[in-house]
Amino acid sequence: MILIAAYWLFLFFLVLPLGILAGHALKISSQNTIITLLLGLVLLTCGFTLTAFFFPLGAESLVSWTTLSLISGIYYRREIRQQLTNFVKSLKLLPSYLKVVIGILTFGALLKSTQYPFIIDNESYYIQTIKWLNQYGFVKGIANLHIFLAQNSAWHILQAGTNLSFLTNKINDINGFVFILCTIYCITESHAYSTKVKMYWLSFMPLTAIFPFLFLDVPSPDLPLLVITPAILHLFIQHKDGDSNFRTALLLFVFLAFVKITIAPLGILFLGGLIKKDNIRFALVTTLPIALLWISKNLVVSGYPLYPFNFFRTDTGWAIPAELLDLMSFHNTGYGKLLPHGTTMPTKLFYWITQDGLAGIMIKLTLAVLFAMPFSMFKNKKYRMVYIALLVNFMALLFTSPQFRFFLHITLAGCLFTAAALYNYMKANNLVYKTMVFAGSALVFVSFFSLGLTKLTKNKRLQEHGKLQLQQILIPEGVTKYPDMKFVKVQLGNLEYNSPEYNFFAYGTANGPLPCVNNVQIIFFQKRLGIIPQLRTNDLKDGFYSATVPRN
Repeated sequence: MILIAAYWLFLFFLVLPLGILAGHALKISSQNTIITLLLGLVLLTCGFTLTAFFFPLGAESLVSWTTLSLISGIYYRREIRQQLTNFVKSLKLLPSYLKVVIGILTFGALLKSTQYPFIIDNESYYIQTIKWLNQYGFVKGIANLHIFLAQNSAWHILQAGTNLSFLTNKINDINGFVFILCTIYCITESHAYSTKVKMYWLSFMPLTAIFPFLFLDVPSPDLPLLVITPAILHLFIQHKDGDSNFRTALLLFVFLAFVKITIAPLGILFLGGLIKKDNIRFALVTTLPIALLWISKNLVVSGYPLYPFNFFRTDTGWAIPAELLDLMSFHNTGYGKLLPHGTTMPTKLFYWITQDGLAGIMIKLTLAVLFAMPFSMFKNKKYRMVYIALLVNFMALLFTSPQFRFFLHITLAGCLFTAAALYNYMKANNLVYKTMVFAGSALVFVSFFSLGLTKLTKNKRLQEHGKLQLQQILIPEGVTKYPDMKFVKVQLGNLEYNSPEYNFFAYGTANGPLPCVNNVQIIFFQKRLGIIPQLRTNDLKDGFYSATVPRN
């Protein structure tokens, strides 16, 4: 915990001056320290993305961006002092019970971040994506080695740039830092907008803390969508002519789309505001460079500029085969894993809505809040626009990739609006609210145990939990839940790769040495598609391509 706390403190002072620099460059005026920190994360992510085209994201890249942060901190030292004063003042203004809630969630987040990672995606491509970035930067055609590496999320780029890999292999814990920032933002902002007779919807963020808590011990791109989306919606709802709220919300949305493209349909929220010339100019200045980084990154790692969409496959020698992308797109829809190809949409929807376990619970909760929200939101135009945007985002996911964690940000936002509407309708007293936020804060500690997980999921890998140990007070566990896994070298054509000695699942690679891919995956694609990964040259940095071989 102590090491993670020190790391978060380092991130705070690294990002704050960069946020002030970004605010000046984009003419965004904000005295809110959390917003400034988020702007700094946007700048740092774009910076590391640009760096990764040319250099590994190791010590040199971090020193370079730390130097820029230091220079900015010296130049804007008065503004930094003012930001820190504002931050401390906003915390002091909170009633004692909300300070306790922040303390509980901060302690829980630190403790959660010290444990072995929970989500299995960490063992298939999170670790490996970050490791490749740390050692090589972007690698041409890396998706030919392991198709999941094509995703190369901006969130993993940010984590690779800041994980101090040259000092330790135990830190991939930026999620907890961002969770605490956004939780503090929601609590302080809601305190400013709530009245004695009406609680603002952001006030109920602690009640939903269990959602993001499931993603704190891994560098999952789902986490920023969960905790930053409420901030975006709040900024949009509260924006007025002449302030920076609309542009800040737009920039944060573009950043989230850069992190995970599944949130892109939410962008219809901003169409009305783009009729103003200043907003159009701002959108072009911010969106085009980020879009260019996204397209260029996709082009390098997969050969598809709009990956995961299979449009515009390039003729580069490292582009992944179209049949491989089509196969993975089918399997990743959320239907393809269990339903045969050609299943009608009504059958797919019936299967989707009747799922059991954790997925079934979250699906039904999402439908419930989407149904309830209009009854409390249609009196206000901006709230109506928020609801329509959330609904459009949900429908787009429903017909493309309806995995419940892809629309969890919609579920969380819907829960916040619904809880506020019910609370205010019943005119409950403050004791009820205190009980709710304390209960929500305490609920996060359920995530430390496997209680009930056997009933919620049949996936044995998702039933495995790290154990609380005394040593975690000082030093966190490593970046994988399989630290003792052994790997064997396999020669295939001109490629020698490392494969897990024990096949814990077909796409699993854990923290294997580079290049690493599960031999079971290699054999499957060789038999199914007649392809194998090969080196383009003798240098790993030059990347991979898929060679055609007989299917056997």
